[in-house]
Amino acid sequence: MAKNTAAPSGSGKGLSVMSFEELAADVKTGVSASLYLIWGEEEYLIERSLQSMRNALITAGCQDADSYTTDWSSSAGDVEELREMVLTPPFLSRKRMITIKNSGLFAARSPESPESARKYVDLFSSVPDFCCLIFVEEKIDKRKKILLDAVQMNGRLVQMEHQSSDTLCKWVARTLGKDGIRITTEAINSLVDRSEASMLTLGNEMKKIILYCRNAGVTEISLKEIDSICIPDIRGSIFQMTDAIGARNIGRALTVLDTLISLKEPVPKIRFMLARHLRQLICAKELVQADRIMTALKVVPFVARNLAAQAKSFQMDELTALYEACATSDFSVKTGKMEDRLSMETLLVSAGKSSGKSYGFI
Repeated sequence: MAKNTAAPSGSGKGLSVMSFEELAADVKTGVSASLYLIWGEEEYLIERSLQSMRNALITAGCQDADSYTTDWSSSAGDVEELREMVLTPPFLSRKRMITIKNSGLFAARSPESPESARKYVDLFSSVPDFCCLIFVEEKIDKRKKILLDAVQMNGRLVQMEHQSSDTLCKWVARTLGKDGIRITTEAINSLVDRSEASMLTLGNEMKKIILYCRNAGVTEISLKEIDSICIPDIRGSIFQMTDAIGARNIGRALTVLDTLISLKEPVPKIRFMLARHLRQLICAKELVQADRIMTALKVVPFVARNLAAQAKSFQMDELTALYEACATSDFSVKTGKMEDRLSMETLLVSAGKSSGKSYGFI
């Protein structure tokens, strides 16, 4: 099978890394290794892959006997106990499936000594054919080269990345279409954007939409329904806040902030979202064209267009000064100089009154 040989972010060079699609194809055709290391940001794809592997390897009714899952995030497991489980044959299934989540072996936490690392290397090289040992991590560290090489030599490395906006939009349309629900392009774009490209979040939101349509007898979803039944559009609110800043409309900017807080959005998250938006506007100011912005920032088309349009309302020094003011605001809170909400209000008032050359901060 052709594999992606490019080293992923945070992994060792020269690693041969499989994608979700490649792993799914292997599972579908009955191919399985005895050792897997799966990591990435897309939790939905990870859980879906684990379930597919469980369905393929474990006989129905034998889940408790032949499938075992544990989480080592609070405390590391014992390699010898793990070895005993690995060497225990399955009861009635094709393989015994052992899933270890958040082991820390391939990230910040690591074996305490070279001897401990060697024990894991030895374990990885001796997993029997009747066992499927799977490690699931949020991320991996390229400095764990010995362990990563041992996994690659004896099993498979699989990275679950966020899917592209285009892929997610098609997934939403296809999933809702199976229930006879049509959704406008504007609504799909907004739903993907406010879900932060998370398939787990998108999946939950689509369940809400499907239930709503069934109960209300609705077959078409527009942006109006998305605004009513789905999670808040924080990015849209940040766009409005930034527009108000550009227009020096302090009252409007403060009203948007108050609305977000009333929706139980934490002030640190609002500040983070504003800073991220300003960073994207700085990029948009340089890139100018929407298609280039969409490619570089990996945002849906309508967001790229909005960024391009809004960037025209600011000078570059205004955007950079605003971005620095967000950092100053955050610092004032973390050093105890100002309360969280007051620091954000002060930032907006200062930005709204400024000429754009610099943003003073109390």
